[in-house]
Amino acid sequence: MRGVVFLGNRKAEVREFSTPDPGPGQVLVRMKVSSICGTDMHFYRKSWTDLVAFRQSFNGSSDTITGHEPCGIVEAVGSHVMTVKPGDRVTVYQHVGCERCGFCRNGDVMFCPNRTGYGSVHNGSAADFTLVPERNCLGLPDALSFERAAVLSCAGGTAYQSINRLAPSGKDTMAIFGLGPVGLCATMFATARGAQVIGIDLIPERLELAKQFGAIETIDATQDDPLKVIQDFTGGKGVNTGADYSGNPQAQETMLACAGKGARLAIVGVGESFQVDTLRMMIMKQLTLMGSWIYNIGLHDEFVDFVLKKDLPLEKLITHRFCIEQGPEAFKLFDSGKTGKVIFTWENNSD
Repeated sequence: MRGVVFLGNRKAEVREFSTPDPGPGQVLVRMKVSSICGTDMHFYRKSWTDLVAFRQSFNGSSDTITGHEPCGIVEAVGSHVMTVKPGDRVTVYQHVGCERCGFCRNGDVMFCPNRTGYGSVHNGSAADFTLVPERNCLGLPDALSFERAAVLSCAGGTAYQSINRLAPSGKDTMAIFGLGPVGLCATMFATARGAQVIGIDLIPERLELAKQFGAIETIDATQDDPLKVIQDFTGGKGVNTGADYSGNPQAQETMLACAGKGARLAIVGVGESFQVDTLRMMIMKQLTLMGSWIYNIGLHDEFVDFVLKKDLPLEKLITHRFCIEQGPEAFKLFDSGKTGKVIFTWENNSD
């Protein structure tokens, strides 16, 4: 089988691997669609030395296959597998937990102190096949295409949890900072709940996508002051709800500044640092500020149902499609920051 590996310093290559056989409790999934995530870029941009050191700290391999947003069909199962069978349509939850701690038992696998992940430690989904534990396989209804499911598998799920926690409604004006795939999903979800969304980014292509997904106003932060535009739009009241998906401290500071009294805010984008002095602003405005990271595995069926009932066209977030042999080209393009969702697709991926 073929798989994409990172070589450090923004280099990648496609290599040949042996197709693994599933052991007890394991499932071999044949890929139909696998998408690229912003988190992949953290590893793509690392030096080779830092990349190897990270993987070795988890007893991982230096030639680990990247990718953690897979959708496909079960090819084979190992012994003792009870909940999936060959031919089933599945996506795969990206973190592997211990199954014993309270976080894992509550579905918050991302908080497990012993968690590991696909594409960073375990061989991931930028490959013809991926081998995963049965417990990480999440079923997909026939009504949900593999392309829509791939968008949901990480970006969409992360956006859904943050929007679910903020609970915007028709009473709210919401500012969304950072219109990458997660921010664009959030735009779609918040709009579907009735909120008036203002999207803020630096890239014209992403601002245009936000308009297509329901944003009532977009702001190019390279041309206009987001705080001024938002104050004008809201009649000086500020927004009721806001979320930052960029990880940029300046965007996070602006989000706090444009928040109205009593606003609910979330920081979802992970950046290198966050040094905003928030305390006085939070007290005087009586703000609620929360973090939100990935999603509880138990939300999967809920957000799949939400997307189907609202008939949300998540596949329109996909701006570029590649075959797996084009792995280096795909990651280079996504690294430019000028795309929507970028996916690897296999023949008959919509079946």
